[in-house]
Amino acid sequence: MSPTVVGIDGARGGWAVAQWAATTGLSLSLEESITSVTARLSSGVLTAAVVDMPIGLSSDGIRPADALARARLGVRRSTFFPTPVRPILGEESWENANAVSRSVSGKGLSKQAWNLVPKVRELDEAWSPEIAALIVEGHPEVSFAQMAGGPLTSKKNTPAGRADRMHLLGAHLSPAVHQVVASCPTSWRTDAIDALALVWTARRFESGDAVRLGGEIDAEGRPMQLVI
Repeated sequence: MSPTVVGIDGARGGWAVAQWAATTGLSLSLEESITSVTARLSSGVLTAAVVDMPIGLSSDGIRPADALARARLGVRRSTFFPTPVRPILGEESWENANAVSRSVSGKGLSKQAWNLVPKVRELDEAWSPEIAALIVEGHPEVSFAQMAGGPLTSKKNTPAGRADRMHLLGAHLSPAVHQVVASCPTSWRTDAIDALALVWTARRFESGDAVRLGGEIDAEGRPMQLVI
């Protein structure tokens, strides 16, 4: 079967999904639920997926992959948000989650990180051992740094930042990115660009060329690993 891979980034209203297929090239979609992707992995329609959301969650806040990724980002390390600890997934308020995080890791949970927790939960519930070898965690800024040979200094939400990232995608993924992104609604265009960086990583992962950071297994059997 020809490889068909996706890069996935959380977006308002769902998940931005960039797909690359050997037969049809690049496409973008906004998926309401991550299960639409995991179902295609289970059925064999997709051969690999890279998602910008943590899969393996530490019980004490220590994920070696995070430190390794931040080191690659240099001055842009703040774009890699601290990964929440697994014990907070059952909490329903930021106040409780923040207290739990402090008690198990010694560090609080920012409200920005708390806002990501619903999607972390969604991915955690959709993950299964059946697709463990097919879906891995990535990070768009780390992927762009790999393409560029060093961390980007521009911010992704600025015109210069978008131009820098589109140039890299055009050179390393496909010239078709310009047409594909132009057809994407502006409401999730930034997320689409991030998803395209991850589909570049997914192609590397599927072919065995990706760099792997970390790899420890969490308490639920999920890998605390980042792939570039």
